[in-house]
Amino acid sequence: MMNQTKRLTHITMLIAISILFHLIESMIPIPIMIPGFKLGLANIVGLIALYSYDAKIMLGVNIMRVWMASLLRGMLFAPGFWLSFSGVLLSSIAAILARKYSPMSMYGVSCASSACHVIGQVCAVSILYHQFLMGALLPILLLLSIPTGLFTGMLAMQVLKRIQTER
Repeated sequence: MMNQTKRLTHITMLIAISILFHLIESMIPIPIMIPGFKLGLANIVGLIALYSYDAKIMLGVNIMRVWMASLLRGMLFAPGFWLSFSGVLLSSIAAILARKYSPMSMYGVSCASSACHVIGQVCAVSILYHQFLMGALLPILLLLSIPTGLFTGMLAMQVLKRIQTER
């Protein structure tokens, strides 16, 4: 059993790492010319939080990541914040429900989360910018969410295996 200080330290480190991944990923140029496409590296940390702790911790890590990364970039409550927030909120709920109520592996949970992140962002773009044609990109973004979901799920699984062997 982990003592309270060690638990809080682990959770704080998850938040810090997810903020770092979020900031780094925003600087990585992606050669695919599709607006809104990202690899979702920070979602690896959310999955680790969900599988290491629980849904509440995952939601806290993900929300703190978006909040703090937006604050650090000077974009708190800017449209980019709302796009990230809507995506992370919907993807976190999807991951939590998929983990709790389905027989999906971490790969399936990650893909469901990735797909819902895309749906949340497209909905936010449609509302914020009155760009309902953005929905035309939804099938392409959903298709791309499968390999990115598999990739983030694989990395999260590898990290969890290494964490469990150290304990």
